[in-house]
Amino acid sequence: MFHEYLPKEIVVGEIYFPPLLIAFGVAYLAANFTMALIGRLGGMKYLYVPALVELSLLVIYTVALSRYVFPA
Repeated sequence: MFHEYLPKEIVVGEIYFPPLLIAFGVAYLAANFTMALIGRLGGMKYLYVPALVELSLLVIYTVALSRYVFPA
């Protein structure tokens, strides 16, 4: 009845991790990979503030992962 409203944790051994923490970690790796790819392809010269782009990618990836991969 109310199972869809209960929080869901990811269990590793006997440690419970919140899904947003896992989503943030994966999103951080994905954002770093994307920025490295942009830098390797020479796209950094088109970015006005690369740190802001990296932060934006981190937020976008975190929201997408927490919404579609680790739904609460």
